[in-house]
Amino acid sequence: MRFLIWPVLLVAAGCSLLDPHNMIGRQMGEATGIPTDPVPAAGPHPLDAAARAHAFDFVWTTIDERYHDPAFNGVDWKAVGARYRPLALAAPTDDAFWEVLDRMTGELKDAHTRVESPARVALRQRDESITLGFAFIPLEGRLAISSINPESDAWWAGVRPGMTLATIAGEPARPAYEKLLADTRFDSTDRSRHLRALRRLLTGPEGSRMSFTFERADGTHFDATLTRRRLSTRPASSHRMLPSGFGYLRLTQWTIGATSRALEGIDALKDAPGMIIDLRGNPGGSVHAVNSVLARFFSEHADLGRVTTRTGRPVSLLFGTVEIIKLKSEVEGNKNAYKKPVVILLNAGSASGSELFAGEMQAANRAVVVGEPSCGCLLGFLGYTRIPGGGELAYSEVGFVLANGQKIEGHGVTPNHVVALTLADLRAGRDRALEVAQEVLATLVASKPRG
Repeated sequence: MRFLIWPVLLVAAGCSLLDPHNMIGRQMGEATGIPTDPVPAAGPHPLDAAARAHAFDFVWTTIDERYHDPAFNGVDWKAVGARYRPLALAAPTDDAFWEVLDRMTGELKDAHTRVESPARVALRQRDESITLGFAFIPLEGRLAISSINPESDAWWAGVRPGMTLATIAGEPARPAYEKLLADTRFDSTDRSRHLRALRRLLTGPEGSRMSFTFERADGTHFDATLTRRRLSTRPASSHRMLPSGFGYLRLTQWTIGATSRALEGIDALKDAPGMIIDLRGNPGGSVHAVNSVLARFFSEHADLGRVTTRTGRPVSLLFGTVEIIKLKSEVEGNKNAYKKPVVILLNAGSASGSELFAGEMQAANRAVVVGEPSCGCLLGFLGYTRIPGGGELAYSEVGFVLANGQKIEGHGVTPNHVVALTLADLRAGRDRALEVAQEVLATLVASKPRG
């Protein structure tokens, strides 16, 4: 507890000179239960007009003063505020009000800058999601089921990867999806906008239901009405030796706990002649967690890129004497580093911290990337800010530039070996990207000088 006292007292002091970004406040608030911003929490009653105005002004002003890019990605932020303010104040429900605020932040076309409603905040803090439990992607002109949670109604209804959607809530699937996508806020890329549209469709109040018609590979159809259930999204890490003899490490999110287990996995696989790091579907997490894993793959000092901020200065505490996020991204070198070939698996769901790790490894010629182009969602925020009324705001405060001068935000990491997903592979349960990763590793190992 003594470790927590100092940051909490620092937050209470409210000194912008000590902690100008309120980073400690925002990151420690959830752990301690102590409010981190001088704004009231949500009450038991709907927000009145004054509370909505307060919340709207808080979101707009915070972004106006602190967003990492003073040009706001080319957006006229003042005009955006003038357009959305009457829409927010006139929203028919509180849920609609929070949706309008999020849509406003979407005008920046930045996946990291967003507003979450009080209900969404509560789910995130519990590592839970209330969802129908499956995902789909546009593929070969159809909406193909790409994954299913085995605890979901979808699984028990017989939905499997490679099936396609014929109808959504009684409407032809493709037009219904296009309508949903057009009504979804802007994002960093089309890939990340699809993921956001998917969440809007599949998540909702616990116990709510939606009907679908699914088509099997043989052309037959079946109807299913699925219930949204509370499912765990707890981060995980696993590792194993593949039958090919290569090491395999899977990480679902860059949290401190999951990354600690990933580091144990790297140590356990230290004798493997090559290693595959599977970051498919990993949405990101802590940049410090990313850096801790990067350090395990460089035996000598390496410059990996740089960080950009609005002020051009590092993110720091204590009058600038303690740099929390440095402007230069580098590793010092580890004598016990894993030096053998590495392949990283990515897909469109690989975002943020996963893109930073893969992009820096690729730019430094330390890893080969296999799979699909990543999300294109690489900016950094320092923690959620409490909004008056109980919602929370994330806003990008840090940008990243790779050592080769490339930016991943808005573009994504382009694999060295693109392996497109196909309906045939989904239906066969074939992981062609993993197959190619092992073929690439075999070639790299064979060409690596011995000694």
